[in-house]
Amino acid sequence: MDTTIDMSQFKELFIEEAQEHLQNLNRAMLQLEKDPANPEPLNEIFRLAHTIKGMAATMGYDDMAHLAHSMEDLLDELRQGKLEVRPELFDLLFECLDLLEAMLDDIIAGGEGHIELKGIVDKLEAYRTQVEEGIPEVEEQEGVEVKEAEEAEEQEGVGEREEAPEPRPPGALAEPKLPKWVRINVKHLDSLMTLVEELVINRSWLNRIQAHYDIPELKEALEQHGRILANLRDTVLNARMVPVARIFDRFPRMVRDLLREEGKEAELVIEGREIELDRSILEEIADPLVHLLRNAVDHGIEPPEEREKAGKPRVGTIRLAAFRERDQVIIEVSDDGRGMDPEKIAETAVARGLVTLEEVGEMSQQEKLMLICHPQFSMTAGVTQVSGRGVGMDVVRRTVESLHGSLEIISIPGMGSTFRLRLPLTLAIIKALLVQVGPETYAIPSSYIERTVAAEPGQIKPIQRHKVIMLDETIPIFRLGEVLQVPRYSGDARYVVVVRKNQHKVGLVVDSLLGQEDIVIKSLPGFLGRIKGLAGATILGGGEVVLILDVPNLLS
Repeated sequence: MDTTIDMSQFKELFIEEAQEHLQNLNRAMLQLEKDPANPEPLNEIFRLAHTIKGMAATMGYDDMAHLAHSMEDLLDELRQGKLEVRPELFDLLFECLDLLEAMLDDIIAGGEGHIELKGIVDKLEAYRTQVEEGIPEVEEQEGVEVKEAEEAEEQEGVGEREEAPEPRPPGALAEPKLPKWVRINVKHLDSLMTLVEELVINRSWLNRIQAHYDIPELKEALEQHGRILANLRDTVLNARMVPVARIFDRFPRMVRDLLREEGKEAELVIEGREIELDRSILEEIADPLVHLLRNAVDHGIEPPEEREKAGKPRVGTIRLAAFRERDQVIIEVSDDGRGMDPEKIAETAVARGLVTLEEVGEMSQQEKLMLICHPQFSMTAGVTQVSGRGVGMDVVRRTVESLHGSLEIISIPGMGSTFRLRLPLTLAIIKALLVQVGPETYAIPSSYIERTVAAEPGQIKPIQRHKVIMLDETIPIFRLGEVLQVPRYSGDARYVVVVRKNQHKVGLVVDSLLGQEDIVIKSLPGFLGRIKGLAGATILGGGEVVLILDVPNLLS
């Protein structure tokens, strides 16, 4: 009987676990560089290198296993105190990490992870063979850190420098305890989400039937069905949520390298790593965050000498933070660097023909700052090595808004800048207010809505070229029928939906309010997807297709 095990079936699992281990390895290396006297990061690096070695050897990726094994030998001597942690160690370890990541990328692309290792292995061996004066040999029984690390390895199932065991053949015993976590392919979660979306649409249909026939038993059953569906929806959405640490943890190494290239000094502070977002949203914002952090290093943080002359600490601060606000997640990238002058930005925009002086005269400070998101805007005469690569600020804004979010910029010259990304928790199902405009029905995402009011005579007044509604504050209003060019639109101001557009509030005049519903967002195909002011479409219970408004871009 053939007992050979086809290892290809484990490739996807290997890739996912290897990516996680490499990310943890990167974080531990940065911790060690920051605090070389702390034994914990060093022990963690050793454990991770050992685990990667065993995994790669089991899968037959010999080059990856060989490099991890060479790292492990060096790390073992370091943690036993036989070698000293010197500054050049970190460049060496990061070079190893880059090669491991390159090998994994090759494996993902279908290769075997082959790479020339002689150069890096020779460097590792050279560091090991250096004679360190004044460092005594440490007996294992006297090394508390060594003992604790080995005990931790045994608890994690890593073992004591032994090769990883071969996978158990079918029919062999499992561990005595079943795991509390299982890995699920994302496509299964997507399929489950699709089924939930269909149930949401179906429930909307049943609600319309109940509203027409008014059957008490059906009403009671629908209320119970609604509670169950809401729990099911939340459970599936939670299963798709992942902590922002998945992408946040990629950035400390990147910022470290950029600062060294620029000759600048700054500390990257990360907050809110545990905040969760839908996986699809998290993947989309990775590149925009890379650009914002690159800009913070290149254009925000000043050189150390310049900071000292300005009375600032020599070491700057770059902050990457995430936090919850109602049904949104806020991600901020800020720095205590040069900041931006909105007046200079406006002057540059006028000089380059992007806006007129008249238009600038009516802009707020926030709107002037947002001019840097124009596709043709740039404050630099040339392209720098750092910020000249990757996406531009226009793509940052478009990406955020395509996710039904918004971008805000706050900056004080000489003090620093903050870029605030407001994002929905999920893209699949949202709450929206259905409104009637002439013969058309539209959906406005509830996350943008501040309030709704019935317009009364005398509340709406003309001011200069605009009309405003007098509430607790003066709010400019726009007739949605005119903005969307709806045919047979009367223009009467009956109801006003007050929405938030960046840091401002505006009122959208509609004919009637049809109520709030959970809606399923569907992308618009072809050229329809490029129409300004539309975020997508949804299908109501009766089969009616309703357009969803893109509030941030609707009036820009």
